[in-house]
Amino acid sequence: MERSGLSLFGIPITVSLWHFVWMLVLLHNVDVGDMGFAGTALFILMASFSVLAHELGHAGVAKALDLDPEIHLVSLGGITRHAPARKPWQEFAIVLAGPMMNFALAAALYLGRSVLPPNAALLTSLVVDINVVWGIYNLLPVWPMDGGQLMRIAFKKFLRPLLADRLTHGISIAVALVIGLLLARMGFFIAAIFLAMSLLQNWRMLQDVNDSHDAKVQQKHSRVRELVTEARSAFEQADFATATRLAHLAKSEPYLSQEELDHIWHLLALCEVRVGHYEQAIRYAERLPQSADMAAVQAYALQALGDGSRIKRFLASPSAVLLSAERIEQLQDQARVTA
Repeated sequence: MERSGLSLFGIPITVSLWHFVWMLVLLHNVDVGDMGFAGTALFILMASFSVLAHELGHAGVAKALDLDPEIHLVSLGGITRHAPARKPWQEFAIVLAGPMMNFALAAALYLGRSVLPPNAALLTSLVVDINVVWGIYNLLPVWPMDGGQLMRIAFKKFLRPLLADRLTHGISIAVALVIGLLLARMGFFIAAIFLAMSLLQNWRMLQDVNDSHDAKVQQKHSRVRELVTEARSAFEQADFATATRLAHLAKSEPYLSQEELDHIWHLLALCEVRVGHYEQAIRYAERLPQSADMAAVQAYALQALGDGSRIKRFLASPSAVLLSAERIEQLQDQARVTA
C-alpha cells in the first residue's frame, strides 16, 4: 500500500499507508491533553513529519552531491536511497545529516514553543521529545541504523574490509543485546523488538562475513604462514624431510598467492638440493624469479649431475650472471670436461 507522486525540493517521496498504521499503533495512547482524537491525529502527523525531516537530512546532502536521492516512508521509519557516494566522507556526511536534522528540528521547536497556546505547546513539547529520542536512537552503533553505518564507514577507512565488517556486526550485536534488554526492562517493548530484529540481522550478516571467500582466503593464508614457518624451522635444524613435508602441505592449501608459492618453491629447492634430489631442486629453482641463491642451487645441482650440455645451457641463461666469476669459471671447466 503505497502512494507516490509527492516531491519536496526536487526529492521524490513515496509514503506507505502502513507508516501511518504503525504510527497510530505506537502513539494512539499518548496524552495530548483535552485535544482528543484531533490532537492525536495531529500528533501522529507531526511525528511522521519528524521522520520525514530525518530522511530529508539524508536526502538533502545526497542531492547536494548530485546522487539522485529518493525517500520512502515505511512502517516504523523511513529509507533514503541514492546513487553510491564517490568518497567515504560523502557517505559519512549523508548518514550523519539524518539525526542532525532531528536535533536541529527539536531545538527550533523547543525555542518556539514559548509563544504557542497551551495545547499547541504541549504537542510541540512531545514532538521535541520524539526528535531527540529518534536522533539518539538512530545514532546507536547498531547496523543498519545511522550509528551503525557511521561506525562501518569509519572502520572501512582505517581497517581491512574483512575486519571492518566483523567489528561492525559484532559491536552491533553486543549493543543491540544490552540496549534492547534495558529498553524491555523499562517497558519500551517496540523499540526492544526492533533492536532484537537488528541483532538477528547482524548475526546472519556476521555468519555471511565469516563464510565469505575473503574470510576463507584469510584463514587459509594464516594456515599457510604457519606451515611455512614450521618448515623453515625444520630446515634450520637440518630436518630436511620434515621441512619438505610441511612445504608440500602448504603448497596443497587453496587460495595461495604468488608470493606464498614463491616462498614454498624456494624452501623446497633448498631442501631437495641438501638431500641430493638434484633434478627436483632444479625444477623448483626454475619456478622462481631470478635470484642469486636459486642460481647457486641450480649450479650446485648441475655440477653434481655432471651434465655438460645442461651446464652450457644454464651458463647461457640470465640466471648465470648472478653467480660469482669463480663459480662461472668452475662450471665452464666442468662443461668442457663433460661435453
